[in-house]
Formats: sequence, C-alpha cells, structure tokens
Amino acid sequence: MTGDGIRASGVRISRCLDSGGPQELPSRAPPHKGQASALKLCPADTESNMTQMLNELRRKRIGLIHEARSTLHELRAEAYNPNGSDTLSKELERKHDAVMRDLALVDLDIDEERSAEESEATRAAARPGMGEAITTTGVALTESDEFARVWSQRSNHAWTDDRGNPIRVLRPTERFGDQRASGPALGDTVRAMITGPRNESERRALAEGTNSAGGYTVPTPLATMFIDRLRSQSVAIKAGALTVPMTSATLAMARLETDPTIGWRAENAALAEGDPTFGRVLLTAKSLAGIVKISRELAQDTANAGTMIEQALSRAMALEIDRAAIFGDGSSNSPTGITGTSGINEVSMGTNGAVLNTDKMLDAIYEMLLDNASAPTAAILHPRTMIALQKLKDGQGMPVTLPSMLAAVPMLMTTAAPITETQGSATNASSVVFGDFRELIIGMRENITIQVLDQLYADNGQIALAVHARCDVQLAHKESFSRLKGIIP
Repeated sequence: MTGDGIRASGVRISRCLDSGGPQELPSRAPPHKGQASALKLCPADTESNMTQMLNELRRKRIGLIHEARSTLHELRAEAYNPNGSDTLSKELERKHDAVMRDLALVDLDIDEERSAEESEATRAAARPGMGEAITTTGVALTESDEFARVWSQRSNHAWTDDRGNPIRVLRPTERFGDQRASGPALGDTVRAMITGPRNESERRALAEGTNSAGGYTVPTPLATMFIDRLRSQSVAIKAGALTVPMTSATLAMARLETDPTIGWRAENAALAEGDPTFGRVLLTAKSLAGIVKISRELAQDTANAGTMIEQALSRAMALEIDRAAIFGDGSSNSPTGITGTSGINEVSMGTNGAVLNTDKMLDAIYEMLLDNASAPTAAILHPRTMIALQKLKDGQGMPVTLPSMLAAVPMLMTTAAPITETQGSATNASSVVFGDFRELIIGMRENITIQVLDQLYADNGQIALAVHARCDVQLAHKESFSRLKGIIP
C-alpha cells in the first residue's frame, strides 16, 4: 500500500463521522440495559484499526530503510568501480532519492497517525458507539448527551471572517495541505542547498523557491507538509487546539465575551434585558525564527540527513509554538499565550507556593465549570510537575488514587512549560494549565523561508540553518482555561 493510500485510509478513519459515513440516528425507544447506543461511528473508526495502521506504517518504514541502505551500498560500490557506468550511477541516485522521499512521507504518516491515535484515546469517552461514555464527573453520558456532543463539534466548520468569507479551521487530525508534494521532501531540499543538488528533481525543487540574499522560500506543497509534521509534534494541538491557515498578515474573527441574559416572563411583562458582548479576535502573523546546526560531514555522508534535518527543524519550532501558545507573555513581538491573557481563571497554591495536591487541581477545574465552560480536554504541565503528581502518597504511604474527574483529564507534558516562575519568595514554581483547548486558535501562514549560514559556525565545521515562519495565537473563549500556579518541588 502506498503512503498516499495509507493517508487516505487515515483520513477516512479520523473523519468518518464528519464525512457522513455509516451512522444511525437514535431510535425512539431507549436501549435495553447493556445495549450499545444506537448512534454509531463507522466500523473503521476504532482504536484497533488505528493501531493496525500504525504497525503497518512502521513495517513499511523498516522496509524503506533497508531498501535505502541497499541502494546506497550499490551506489558507493559503483562509485569505486573503475569501469562503472554514469548511467547506472544516475539511475541509482534517482532510485535512492525516491526511496528517501517515500521514507519522509511515511515518517509524516506515522507522526499524524500517532497524533490521531492519542486524540482518539482522549476523546473516546465522548464519542457515541464506543460503549458507555463517561463524563469528567464519572457519570455515564445519556444517548441525548452523546448526540449533543457530536453535533456541537461540527460548528467550527461554519466560521467566517469579518467579510463573510469562509475560514478553514483544522482539528488536530486534519491536514494543513490539500495535497502532497511530488518532488523531494523538505529535508532533502535543504540538504541540496548545503551540498548541491544530486539530480534533476532536486534542481527543480530549488528553482521553485525564491532565492534572495541566501534565502529560500519553500514551495507551498513542501511548506504545508512541513507544517503538518510540526503540528503533529505540538502538545497544544494534541490537546485540541485548532489551526487556522492565514492567507494574509491579519485575520479577524469574533468571540463571545459575555453571555446574553435569558429569563422567564409573565404575560404582558417586559422581556429580560442583557445583550451579549462580542469581542474581536485578531490574528496578526508574528515572525518565528530559529537556528539549527549541522556538520558538513553529516549532510554529505548520511543517507537520512534530509529526514533528520526536517525532524530537527519541526521539533524545535513545535516546542517554541507550544511555549508561546500556552505560556507566552507577548514580549519581544511574541504571541500572548493562555497564561499571559487577562481574564482566564487562576488558582494559587499559596503566597509562597506549595507542593502539588489534587484538591487544588480540582479547584482549578471548578473555576472553568463555574463559568459554564466545557470540561477540560487536557491539562498541560512540565515533566517535573507530572512526576510530582505521580509521587503523591496517602496517609498510609500508598500512591494516591486520583479523583474520577481529574483522572479523566489527559495530562500532557512539555518542557516548554517553565519551572522558574516566581511565587512570593519561591523562584522555582511551575503551573498546570487546564482548558478546553478547542478554544485555543493557532493561526499560521504557509510561507516558510530557510537560509543556509555557511560562515557563522565555519570554525567548527558546522553549517547553520535559519528557518523563518509566521504565526499567532488567540483565545476564542478565555473562561475555558484555568491556571493552577505556584507549584513548587
């Protein structure tokens, strides 16, 4: 099965409900005890199928690595053969490039399938046809609750901008790019910028970009593939954050600041007054740039240099986007993230901080629910804080059993979370951010520029790659987030 075939299957699995796949409307009669709800997902939308597909992708990756090594061995043998053929060498180069391109695509498939599998696991309790769904309070969802939950998740596809034009809003498992690039992968193109193109396809790929003062503007198909790889490594997006592709430097949307007043009335009595307050969400693309260093030898001599370059770039950028989206304070032209936004809920561990406890974590969730926000889709925290949570003991020295409401919230770790926050006299505090991350919007331009800085680290025999992207972050509903701050070791 080809990479595209696998991708097509992956899309079918992750979007079966949205695409109008096999479903049944709830029957009028309630189901018997133990009977599954009548509202069903299609059979393909199961965790076992996702795991099977992930295993298939891994097996394909192993085969491609073996094929790439075998081809590289043949290529090197031909290079040392005094009677070697230039035609055969070029054919082997083309074969090797094609295999490495397929390997890069499979790596992207694996990243996206992992993300889809994790998202599916965290949302399984809220989906119909998956057995008895459980809310964060530990109470089973009724059939009508399930039906409402499913339909409420469809609403973001009707978003429009201030001119009424439709806006693409991508869930974590949806792709940024509409189609795959047919040429070399981004990593191989970058390697070609360093060592020179090896074949005609790499020459064409370099020609498609706009070189200006050493810069290379990545063609749109390659850029969207890179953005999808980046998104698959973002903790904020795994938590449920939505991605909005930006076609211009700014994008304005509306958000609800306060709810309208609704009340009962007697005959001939006045209606309850209280208009909803709408605010403006303005995404303004901000520049994100970083440098990744690589040795000349690695770029020239390793078969998977392109894949490693692409992984390094996407991993570094995903980590910084997570830091800005969740903990950004808006300084130095960076986005203002969740904790830097005025109006989110906050719970403090105390004047000078304190050791983590489950009561305070529940208090943070309560503040969200008190504002009529949805239950949190995730909690994001530093690995140090996660370890502290796992080490909690009861009065008998036994590990603490988390309350059902807290245990139902996926805990996602990232080193982008700071552990040097100031809380009174403490300077080693950290936070846990709870939220319905579907209310977090990450706007991204599809323009990506890469520069090769071959002189900056020349003394060390290294080449630096400077990558530039543009994005921004906004909250659609501030009350859907709650920060527990002042956690000390």
